[in-house]
Amino acid sequence: MTRVRLPKVALAAALLLTLLVPVAHAQVSLRNITLRSHRNDYPQPGGDLAYSACWGYVHQDGREYAILGHRSGVSIYNVTDPDNITFVKYFAGLDSYWREMKAYRNWLYVVTENATTAGGIQPGMQIISMVDPENPVLLSTYNTNFNRSHTVVVDTTRAILICNGTNYRNPSTGSTTRTGMRILSLANPTAPVEVGVWPTTPAQQAVTGNYVHDCQPVGNRLYASSIYIGTQRIFDWTTPANPVQIKSWTYPGAYYTHSAWPDAARNRLYICDEQNGQTMRIFDISTETSPVLAGEWTANPQAIVHNPRVQGNDLWLANYTEGIRALDITDPSHPAEWGYADSWPGASGGYEGVWEVYPYFPSGTIIASDITGGLYVYRANRNYGVVYAHVTDGANSLAGAKVFVEGPGDSALTTTDGTVAFAPSPGAYTVRATKFGYADAIASITLNQGDHQTIELPLALKATEAFSGTVVDANTLAPLAAAEVNLAYTPVHDHTDAGGGFDLGAVPVGNYRLEAGRPGYVPISFERAIGVPPSTQAIYLSPAASYDPMQTDLGWTVGGATTGDNAVGGLWARVEPFGTSIGGTQPVLARREGSGDADALLGLGAPPLRGSGAGALSLLGIGRPRVGPLHGGGEGEGASPGQVQPEIDRSADPESLCWVTGQGTSHTAIEEADVDGPGNVGGKTTLTSPAYNTTGMTEPTIGYWHWFYTQFASPDDWLAVLISNDDGATWVPVDTLRGLHNHWDEDAIRVADFIVPSAQVRVRFIAADMGEPSVVEAGIDDLTLYDAAAGILNVPGGSAAARLNFRSPIPNPAPGLVTLGLDLPRAGKLVVEVFDIGGRRVASLHDGPSPAGPLQLRWDPAQGGAITPAGVYYARARLGDESASIRIARVR
Repeated sequence: MTRVRLPKVALAAALLLTLLVPVAHAQVSLRNITLRSHRNDYPQPGGDLAYSACWGYVHQDGREYAILGHRSGVSIYNVTDPDNITFVKYFAGLDSYWREMKAYRNWLYVVTENATTAGGIQPGMQIISMVDPENPVLLSTYNTNFNRSHTVVVDTTRAILICNGTNYRNPSTGSTTRTGMRILSLANPTAPVEVGVWPTTPAQQAVTGNYVHDCQPVGNRLYASSIYIGTQRIFDWTTPANPVQIKSWTYPGAYYTHSAWPDAARNRLYICDEQNGQTMRIFDISTETSPVLAGEWTANPQAIVHNPRVQGNDLWLANYTEGIRALDITDPSHPAEWGYADSWPGASGGYEGVWEVYPYFPSGTIIASDITGGLYVYRANRNYGVVYAHVTDGANSLAGAKVFVEGPGDSALTTTDGTVAFAPSPGAYTVRATKFGYADAIASITLNQGDHQTIELPLALKATEAFSGTVVDANTLAPLAAAEVNLAYTPVHDHTDAGGGFDLGAVPVGNYRLEAGRPGYVPISFERAIGVPPSTQAIYLSPAASYDPMQTDLGWTVGGATTGDNAVGGLWARVEPFGTSIGGTQPVLARREGSGDADALLGLGAPPLRGSGAGALSLLGIGRPRVGPLHGGGEGEGASPGQVQPEIDRSADPESLCWVTGQGTSHTAIEEADVDGPGNVGGKTTLTSPAYNTTGMTEPTIGYWHWFYTQFASPDDWLAVLISNDDGATWVPVDTLRGLHNHWDEDAIRVADFIVPSAQVRVRFIAADMGEPSVVEAGIDDLTLYDAAAGILNVPGGSAAARLNFRSPIPNPAPGLVTLGLDLPRAGKLVVEVFDIGGRRVASLHDGPSPAGPLQLRWDPAQGGAITPAGVYYARARLGDESASIRIARVR
């Protein structure tokens, strides 16, 4: 299943409040987990990355210890009394963002990526004796055949240690050679001896696809993750010195197969991809040669699931910005989240928060390492029951249904077997299943602590009606090809043909928000009942104030004296893009921003906030960019399959030009013309628009389409958007895009949210590759300046409204003034009020006679001097015996 926790899918209010209000790391969001202690002894200046992994050690006498990795070494803490942990000892190591460790009997093994001798510290794997755990001793540093390793694991049942992602750095030349997955015997724990390696030859070890980032030995099986090619492997581990591969496979979206762990019966495998927006995949491996995707899970589709750790019927996840997550896997195909401890107070997404979780102390203590917050010590309280909801169409299991537990607010999407699981606190609940095209199904359930109950939710198909129409220019009545028509919060979507026609097919009868737009025109949205005649719709789009499809240069500038540009490759160029890709070119479809599941789940009438990760924090001056998952790779290695530079522009034919970062000569040479600085390090290139006149508009808005590809999803690679109202003398940050966005996405800037509208407004786009050498490509197309408020009053078809109806509020979510459009089918006394979620009236917008036709109203949350708090509100209109309402999300 794909599971979504609404509280941290980040209502815009919560995101903005997080960005603007710093929170102490010790203030942890908790459920069924109690924070017992916290240590932050090694913070970095400016809140930079300070900590990496953690692990646990248990002495023979029962004393328990936490080992915490940080930038300069490892520290050991006695956590036997979780309320009174004590510092034991610090061991210096080479400076590194990456440090991982494991324990075997009375010894610890610590590895890192740094292999440059400094301060007398030698590179390699440190071996620490815990024979006297209050006086641990660094015994030696192992560096035979490799001197840097990304991860380390131990098979404690057979005294075997594995170092993954190893390299050997030549101290004389500085050159680095990949050395594969090294297998060491711990028969003598203080003097490991290498007994095997995979792959077996140096030539095979150098192949990017054979790089193993992490692995987990369980019984006679070894589960290894090859991060750079999105591949999971299963080895026969009967003879540890000679692992024999049983199966390797990839799967859709497998960009960074990071780590995996099987359930206790080894019938399911939990795989995590270290990439924003990727779920934890659940594979049925009961037949190892034919793995089958059995489900998916995520705490938040904006975030990264980092490391899975199985303990009996519990699955613990180190979930970066979502903290640690505790899942019940009594049914291993249907995890149910029963607890969490979220120590990262900022926005979701990116490389912040929890790196590692260790749940294996016999006492029940759990420890976690937070990248900037340090060591957290927890205990769990299993106060929950599990409900499995099975959704059908009356006969067969139904995939793609959303199941919602009223009260806690948890929701999940069913996959092929139609079943999802929840673990709420004991009590009585109503469970609702919904799917587009079906009538809802509801069931009630009472859960006791420890219960595992199953309920059936059969959905019945709704009646449908064919729905089609045309989109035309409101001034000339000329048909508009390549316009986009959507039913908001549904999968129904179409693009108009050469005659301006669209056909949405058989649509379930009901009320919808219909949206239409095209570059160069003012987008429009309005409520539309389908099933009420007529079954066609004429949509009139008004031309925008300004439209630039990039076919001619209207005054754009690349670089400039004050931009600080230093890119020597991949400078912005206005061209017909040549296109580069991995694994052959892919069809590139335009995708409208804000039309995904997250919007539908939130029920908000606007695209989600962008720039809510580390980039937005940096632009606001809070925090700074983090280091991404650069697992020893060089330029060109680890690139994600698919399109890198776009092969076609965004504009409708016959337009073919757009702005891209460089133009190469080979479709497969992704490094040929991407953004690069001197020596392939630290390059950026700036593109600045001509000046636009935004005066005289109610809601001046600048829409544009962008493309961004970054090889490693590193926070040091980005596309920044800035705006100026003084002809470029000063600039205000708008957004910073990071991660993989290799498709054309639409975005919009509400000018007044950032600057005072003027006649000299410019927009700036900066593409940057500022960290380790990697591949970065960006594109900009179809910039449109329009008055968003004009779309509110454009009545479709030019006729009077058939019923009282609200248009989409602009903006929504709203930090300030909200513009509301209302269609009145007849004249009469109109009352329009705003209520909070508790039903209390907070504002009166209209109370008196009003003529038929469109009406524009405004709600100022600061009217009267009292600022309305952030939250969800409802505007309600009454015209005689008719009423209409619409939801508004207010943010700060």
